[in-house]
Amino acid sequence: RIFLRWDKLVPMSGSSGGSSSGTVGFELYADDELKQRPGWIATNPLGKSTITFSIELPYEKEGYAVYLAILRSYKDMGTFRAEVRDYGDDSNKEKPPKKITTKDIDGLWASPISVWSDVQVTGDDDPGCTGYCEVTVITNPKVNGRDGNKVKCKF
Repeated sequence: RIFLRWDKLVPMSGSSGGSSSGTVGFELYADDELKQRPGWIATNPLGKSTITFSIELPYEKEGYAVYLAILRSYKDMGTFRAEVRDYGDDSNKEKPPKKITTKDIDGLWASPISVWSDVQVTGDDDPGCTGYCEVTVITNPKVNGRDGNKVKCKF
């Protein structure tokens, strides 16, 4: 089943399901010359910046694949971990998640361009969201030899 929705998501605040939620070290702004590509940006060389969004979809036993839009570029980009916590239907969000899926992602690539790229966080064969889920991005410390540690994403 394909379900496509483009709701404007805002970061969560407070906590849910016993996990720390919200935004630490991410800011929403456009850092390109023309100010046309806004996104949630973290640049701390020590990492540990976090941002969490909730996704509420109709309950689906087979589940949904979760994608994250990130900026990929040839310079100054960092690495991060994306975590999807699946709570099932909305009434279960105060209980521990039914499933947690993580994926390590690198924003650096060799192509000499900077473009938005949709990264699949949960698999097609084992989707990680069956209704209500929370998606957290956690930045890693700067990789040795890199000039920057920027992570830019949009939800």
